[in-house]
Amino acid sequence: MSTTNLLEHFILKHLQPSRLNAEILQPSAEEAPTDTKVELNLTPRVLQADGGAAELPLYQVTAVLNCRGAGEDVKGPSFRASVAFEAVYQQVSGEPLDFSEFTTNHASLARQLYPLLQSEMRGLLFRFGLSQVQMPFDLTARAERGEQESVQVSDSLH
Repeated sequence: MSTTNLLEHFILKHLQPSRLNAEILQPSAEEAPTDTKVELNLTPRVLQADGGAAELPLYQVTAVLNCRGAGEDVKGPSFRASVAFEAVYQQVSGEPLDFSEFTTNHASLARQLYPLLQSEMRGLLFRFGLSQVQMPFDLTARAERGEQESVQVSDSLH
């Protein structure tokens, strides 16, 4: 399989938050929308080694969404926040996909994981009084493929 949408062959078997972290670096009384940089990182690993043709593989993906607020010269608070989930994917159809093929195509999982991370991030930022922070609702169409662990969500928002 070349350029495979893994969501056609894998189901999300388990999802667990593993990190919720936020820090306000420079408070602000401004209620205006805040410039935000968002980055999504996906790191796959083997959870269950290939057990032969009869057994379909199980892989784990660590999904981390990092969000960083404005700098000193921009209105609004300066902050950084991170949300991470551990996701377990079970292959349910097709020929068993080896780890190298899974790794090559793991960016396709971002379409499922990003909304979950983004929702958790919004709640975390809200608890820190950062309800004015704007984040993208969807991924850019150019999700990077290959061995990179980072999937571009947005360069910045205004």
